[in-house]
Amino acid sequence: MKDAARMFQDVNESMLSERMRFALNEVEQMGIRGLTAVPVKPTQEMLTAGARAGNISIETVMAVYTAMLRAAD
Repeated sequence: MKDAARMFQDVNESMLSERMRFALNEVEQMGIRGLTAVPVKPTQEMLTAGARAGNISIETVMAVYTAMLRAAD
């Protein structure tokens, strides 16, 4: 995300609003802290990958994913 934010800033800094600069900075800070945005509801591909990786059911993957999101709040 950091590279995308920098690339967008480089396009034309003078055209960016203060709000956009703030948002881009927040995205960059997320990357620096090792954070990323994830969907609240995982995709079917995410659920399938989790089930295969853990050799567990998709229902269990969903329960684990939901618990992880709640713990992050």
